[in-house]
This record gives sequence, structure tokens and C-alpha cells, in this order.
Amino acid sequence: MVASKSVETGKEIELKLELDPTDAFQVKSDPLLASKTLGAPVEQRLVSTYFDTPNHALAKAGVFLRVRESEGRYVQTVKSMASKADLIERSEWEQEIADSSPDLDVADGSPLRSVLTGGRRSSLRPIFVMNMQRTLRRVIHGGSTIEVALDEGEILAGARTAPISEVELELKEGDAAQLFSLARALCETVPLRLAVKTKAERGFELLSQEDFTVEKAGDVDIKPVMTAAQAFRAIARNCLRQIIVNERAVFAGRAEALHQMRVGLRRLRAAISIFSDALADGSDEPIKDDLKWITQELGPARDLDVFAADVLKPLQKARPKDPGVKAALRDFEERRKAAYARAIDSLRSERHRKALLSLAEWIEVGGWASSQAAQGPIVERASAELARLRKGIRKRGKDLRQLSAAERHKLRIRAKRLRYATEFFASTFPGERNIKRRDELLSALKDLQDALGGLNDLETRHGLMGRAEGDGVAPEMQAAIPDPAREEASRARFLADAERAFARFADAKAFWDE
Repeated sequence: MVASKSVETGKEIELKLELDPTDAFQVKSDPLLASKTLGAPVEQRLVSTYFDTPNHALAKAGVFLRVRESEGRYVQTVKSMASKADLIERSEWEQEIADSSPDLDVADGSPLRSVLTGGRRSSLRPIFVMNMQRTLRRVIHGGSTIEVALDEGEILAGARTAPISEVELELKEGDAAQLFSLARALCETVPLRLAVKTKAERGFELLSQEDFTVEKAGDVDIKPVMTAAQAFRAIARNCLRQIIVNERAVFAGRAEALHQMRVGLRRLRAAISIFSDALADGSDEPIKDDLKWITQELGPARDLDVFAADVLKPLQKARPKDPGVKAALRDFEERRKAAYARAIDSLRSERHRKALLSLAEWIEVGGWASSQAAQGPIVERASAELARLRKGIRKRGKDLRQLSAAERHKLRIRAKRLRYATEFFASTFPGERNIKRRDELLSALKDLQDALGGLNDLETRHGLMGRAEGDGVAPEMQAAIPDPAREEASRARFLADAERAFARFADAKAFWDE
């Protein structure tokens, strides 16, 4: 029997990168790593068993329990995620135990103790297993000591399996900025991709039997005591996760995944605008250029998805045997295939891979965070930005019927930005009165955004029916030409809806401190 060692607790500062299994040899033989490695690389065979209750109570609480066996030794690890969006820093409690069964008596001081109450202790059971071959190196890079782990193997969850091929860079001593510096250097020779999901998350995803999960924006907890820098980091991490985790489903052609990725991009661009003076060192300009670029690359595919949902699917349902409708659908599928090919090529490009890594580096260790504006209180900033955005929408939305299509589109963008800001700062102004006012404002903004979006879709619809090489409606899309009277009725309805929503918005009271 192995005597228990004392529990080791602390913060794990780690950057996770995914790679194609065929590129693993390049990592092992990378001359950069070889020149920086202290001693010889260490090969380890690891078998990690993850435990939870049948209803996954631990995972739902953001706590993961693992027992890892290597060469007859067993190490129990409890990991805690304060938020799914935590990128490089997580809390962990680690201890050597006697055998492969969890030792709950030594979990004092970890989040496991509070989660495993009542019958949960007795219902704890193995959930899935990971078999890995790990190649471990300790390197010195930029004066910092970094542990580089190349993991190759698979996850086994019941009858389902999934491959693991990752590089983990864990800071042992020194500056976290050097994790990104080393990652960028490795990316010059190996097409590594920034990863945000933990192995535990991937295991639970495999259990769910959803091969291409789509993830919406998670809640952001911006506490009143935070500084602007702390708040922006929390928001930006949340947005970055939404962008990255939906990539695989986009590759599979899932329309909702592409939509959610674009939402993540728009939310992040809105956050950069809201915190603009706190990010005023100029380092955000390349970031904004890359975010704008990928948003534009995904745009055509999203436009076609909306067109299909709003026009073609109802048309197909109404006229299933119409040859013209069938021709329109064939033409649409060809266009959609080409648009998704463009989107996927962009997401797999070197520019996109490097842009996400640079974005993560900027969020986590960017010099902007030391500015006076970034260290200011978030309550004051949030109040000022929410008031400014509300004032702008009130001013520009008074005469909705007199606005041009371009002006209504700009108003919609402003409404969307205020909606994101309201969601970002939902927990910054607590209290029953503020919560009620916030919900009223969000409801009005959502209805205003939907009505203005409907008007914008009517304006762009004819362009989507045109030929790629010129003006006019393509012959294949003749069947999709809307009835003028019906189109005008839709426009009148959307305008009326927008006016009602704007009136509710104009009457809504501030949920923040004015």
C-alpha cells in the first residue's frame, strides 16, 4: 500500500494546442525544442480515469476528478474551472493515493468536498478513460522554465472513442508571456491550433454522443469590484471560447455553429469598442483587422443560410413539385457549398491559426492591462458606456420610417452592441429593481433588433438571387422572386414592430448607476 503524500494545490498555468496526429513526429523532432531541453525527453504511459455521478454533478459544478496511473503509481487530481472560458489558468489539487479508486477522505480544501454531498459520494463511478503516450520535456525559453507535454492517444467513453493529439505548455517558473512566445515559435514549423476545451470536457462531450456540438455564448460574471482590465479579460475569454469551440461543427457544415461563431466575433468586437480607451496602446489594431477579416470570410455562408431559412424552405414546403423551385434549390446548394468551402478554408488557414494565438496572447499578457484606464473601476466605465450607447440609439431611432435602409442597418448594429453590453454587465449592477429594468431593456432591444434585422434581410434578398457575375436575377432563382404585395406587407409589418420595440426601449429605465 502506498502511503499518501501531502496534497499539492495551486494554479496550473498552461497553454493547450491541438495538432493533427500525423504532425506529432515534427513536434518530437523539432530542433527548437531539442536545443532548449534540459536533459533527455521522458516517455510516459498514462491511463487516466475520470469519475463523476450518473447525472454528472461534478462536471456541472465545474469540478473534475481524475485518477491517473503510471508505472504502478496512482495520482488523484481535482481540477476546478471557475469559468469554462478560463484560458490558461486553472486551480488543481493533486495527491498520490494507494490505488485506482478515488480517496475522498483526502479531498479537504478542494471544491470536491462541497460538491460531493449526501448520496453523491456513494454514486461516484468511472465515467470515461484516457489512454495516452506522453513525451515530456523541460525547456528553458526566454528565461522561463516550461514543461512541454506531447500527448498521443484516445478517449474511451463506453463504446465510443476519440483521438487525442495535443501539446501542452505548462509554466513551471517565470513569465506566462513565454508560453505564447514558445507556442508562436513552434507554430512556425507545425500547424498547431489553439485549444480551449480540457480533456475532461472532450470526454463528457463524447459521452453525450454529439459529434459536432454547437455552443452559445456563456454567462459572464462581471462583479462590481472588478477593474476594467479584469472585466475585459473575462469578457474577451468568453468570446474567444465561443469562436473556437464552434469550429469543428462549422467544418461539418452546421449552420447554427457558423452563426454562433459569428456571434462570438461580433461580441468580441463590441467589447473592444466598449473598452477602447483602456486598450489605447495601439496593440489592438492588428487584432481588430483579423477579427474583421474572419467575420467577412464567414459572411456569405451565413447570408445564404438565412436566405434558405426565410425564403427557400417555405417555398419548397408550399410548392414541393415545382420545377422552378427545384432549380432554385439546386442553385442554392451549389452557392452554399462554395460559401462554406471559402469559410472553412479561412478557418484552416495559417492566418487564422496565428490570429487566434495572437488574440489569446493579447488578452492574457497584453501590455494594455497596465494602463491607468484599464486599472479603473468597472462600475464607472460600464455606467458611462451603457448610457452613451442608449443615448445614441434614442437619438437615431426617433423617425424610423424616415431612415434609409443603410441608416436602419446602422441603428440595428448599435442596438446589437447595447444588447451585448447589457449582457456583459448583467451582474455588475445587482438588486431586484436593476434586474427587472435590465430584463425590460433586453426584451425591447431583442425585439428592435429582430424587426430591423427583418427589414435588412428584405433589402439583401434580391442581391442573393442575382448572378455572381452581374446584376439581375439568375434564371434558376426566378421561382424565389417574392410577390411584391407580400413583400411590401412584410416591410410594413417589420416597420410597425420596430416602432413598437423602439417605443418600449425609449421608455425603459437605466438598470445601471446614472
